[in-house]
Amino acid sequence: MFIPKVKFTNIPLYKEIDWIHGFLFQNKWGWGKYIIKKHPKIKNVFSFKTETEQVKFLEDYIVKFKKDNQKLTEKNKIKYQAEWQKIEKDFFITLSEIIQTDWPKNRKIIKAMISINPICPRFLNNWSFSIFCNYKKISHAIEVIMHESCHFLYFEKWKKMYPKANKKTFESPYIEWHLSELAAPIIINDKRVQKLLKQKASFYKEHSRIKIGQKTAPQFFTDIYNRNINKENGFELFLRESYREIKKHKKLFA
Repeated sequence: MFIPKVKFTNIPLYKEIDWIHGFLFQNKWGWGKYIIKKHPKIKNVFSFKTETEQVKFLEDYIVKFKKDNQKLTEKNKIKYQAEWQKIEKDFFITLSEIIQTDWPKNRKIIKAMISINPICPRFLNNWSFSIFCNYKKISHAIEVIMHESCHFLYFEKWKKMYPKANKKTFESPYIEWHLSELAAPIIINDKRVQKLLKQKASFYKEHSRIKIGQKTAPQFFTDIYNRNINKENGFELFLRESYREIKKHKKLFA
């Protein structure tokens, strides 16, 4: 079986600035608070009225932070790589078995970009994601790598099942995106993956607040997964039923 490799790299400055600015000023869920929690001085960016001034402030802050923390960041990058390599092959084989689809042979590298941003966006067009530079526990870094890697193979499966799908629906705020973000921790909490991680994957707090009947959204879709996954074509059955249900309850995810 062909499997990709995760390559750990440094994130380009312009991307770091652009993504942090986006989360601070454009994210409807207010995820900028997570950035400010890790970088309290960044809240000063809100004192600037123009985007040009805001971007200049963020650039100065990021350059200084990276310079002051260069050794720590490099040390953690090496640590992430070493720990990930211990399980990479087993995880990617297991993920392929769960999602019931092969890794595409034209995607040899998944790029993990070391970032000062604690929010870790992923990019389907080039199979890359950012990962925070200083997790307190290495298991948190491994969970992020698993979570983001899930998305890449998940959407390969999705495109096979729904070949006419519009790729813009793979991003927020569409329900297809919401379902992918629910599915990733559900997959990671599968006992086959838990043998490698040994730490329960977390769901978005926003999803945990959504109730479908008497169940939270994570529990509702986990139950669908559990009753389908051991059947023939189990993952496809899980996706089809989950897609029907999330479309029924789409107003809850608006």
